[in-house]
Amino acid sequence: MAVLTVKNLAKTFNLGTPRASRVLDDITFEVRGQTFVSIVGPSGCGKSTLLNIISGVEEHTSGEISLTSDEGRPARMGYVFQDPRLLPWRSVLRNMMYVQDDQGEATVARARRYLDMVGLAKNADFYPGQLSGGMQQRVGIARAFAVEPDLLLMDEPFSHLDAITARGLRAQLQDIWAQSKKTVVFVTHDVVEAVELSDRIIVLQPGGRIYEDIGIDLPRPRRQTDPTVATLQAEVLARLEAMKELGRTTEPVA
Repeated sequence: MAVLTVKNLAKTFNLGTPRASRVLDDITFEVRGQTFVSIVGPSGCGKSTLLNIISGVEEHTSGEISLTSDEGRPARMGYVFQDPRLLPWRSVLRNMMYVQDDQGEATVARARRYLDMVGLAKNADFYPGQLSGGMQQRVGIARAFAVEPDLLLMDEPFSHLDAITARGLRAQLQDIWAQSKKTVVFVTHDVVEAVELSDRIIVLQPGGRIYEDIGIDLPRPRRQTDPTVATLQAEVLARLEAMKELGRTTEPVA
């Protein structure tokens, strides 16, 4: 598990030029322990940019960001992308091992264990071209967990999948997360999956400011068809609609 602290974070692209564009503005929050935090908001509000800054892919313009394990040592990160990014010439198991520093038997056993958790233990010797899109994404999720990250970043991993496949993967993700005790930051545009998966939902508004930080206190496992989940999904959607109707105000609404 990890401790992620973000304080007064800002990001401006093309700084110092006429094309300067601020995509994140004064972002402050903290995530720690076994928690699942989703970042939601309309397109262009800076969700993926924020995730890229946390991962170190992007540099921030100002503010502070720190990441450690909850034991105080440097944190190990895992990343699940929008697409699986599997190497087509490597088998499923060899794709799992590609991201591992240690290639020993214990690491292979761990990779196989996570494949089993996503229901693909029998497909370890298959190649990506022999798998459906949903199966490939399950490999991507298993691969990220198998590196034993303190912090797992997920960037809209189900956005390219059909609704039925995505629903099944959300259920599997909840089960794996419950067993693995990881800290997860999950970017999505889908409020339905945010409520189903999350302990907190951080809502970004256009201009890259935090509009609201919503706690989700529902028992797990959660399913989309559960009336209490559906009711909360409707409430969160209504709050996002209120943000839009208020002219995308920069002031948070209680």
